[in-house]
Parts: sequence; structure tokens; C-alpha cells
Amino acid sequence: MRAWGRMSDKRGVTPVISTIILSAVVIAVGGAVWSYSQGAATIIANDYVNGTMTLLNEVIERFTVEHVNNNSDGSILYVWIYNYGDVDIVVDVYANATGEAFNYTLENEVASNALVEVEVSFQATPLQQGQEVAIKAHSRRQNNAYYKYYAH
Repeated sequence: MRAWGRMSDKRGVTPVISTIILSAVVIAVGGAVWSYSQGAATIIANDYVNGTMTLLNEVIERFTVEHVNNNSDGSILYVWIYNYGDVDIVVDVYANATGEAFNYTLENEVASNALVEVEVSFQATPLQQGQEVAIKAHSRRQNNAYYKYYAH
């Protein structure tokens, strides 16, 4: 009878050990999956917040072409850009006189609530009195302001 009792004890230990090992493996795999999904969720949430903040800056960006003038010989066009928004901007100014090629000035920084004068050169073909000039101020956040000016 003793031999039978010992064999019975060994048979009872094997299912317990296998259950413990199986439970440890399930917990380890579950922990790894949970850790990965938590990291991925954090990255996705950060990307969403950064994208939303970028869009917010684009939406609250406010600027206009306040005034335009040219010098007496028509070789320089003065464009005043007013940033009445809450964020600093970088503006490219394009000017096209009727029938002429585009002239431009790039990377003009305009601080929040500031007025900046931008000079666009017309040295190659000076502006003539009464000539129409189409002006476009284009920000790096893809916003635009337009203005029509007649040289004098």
C-alpha cells in the first residue's frame, strides 16, 4: 500500500506544477501585450495632441496686407504685413504686375501683433503709373492674404 500512496502523491503534484507554469506563461505574455499596447497608445495619443496643436496654430494664425506703396521710380514695392494673431508667423510675399513675371520676397518673420514692411524689388521692369499689381502673402502654415494695388 505504501507504494500505491507514493505514486498517488506524484500524480497530484504534476498537474499542480503544470498549472503554475501555464499560469506564469499566460501572465508573462499578457504583461508583454499590455505593456506594448500601453506604449503604442501613448505614442498615438502624443501624435494626436501634437497634430491638434499644429492645427490650432494654423487656425488662430491671423494676418493681413495692411498697406502697399511703391517708390517714385517704381523699382521697389513696399508691402506692410500686419500679424494680429497670437502666434508668430513666417510669410512669403509674391507680387505680380500685369503682364510681368512674379517678383517675391521669402521668409519674412512677423511677430505676434506686429507690423512689418517687406520690400519687393521691381528693378528689372519698374512699375508704371496705374499698373495693376496682384499681391499674395503666403504663410508657412498655408494661410493666404491677397491685395490688389495700382502703382502710382
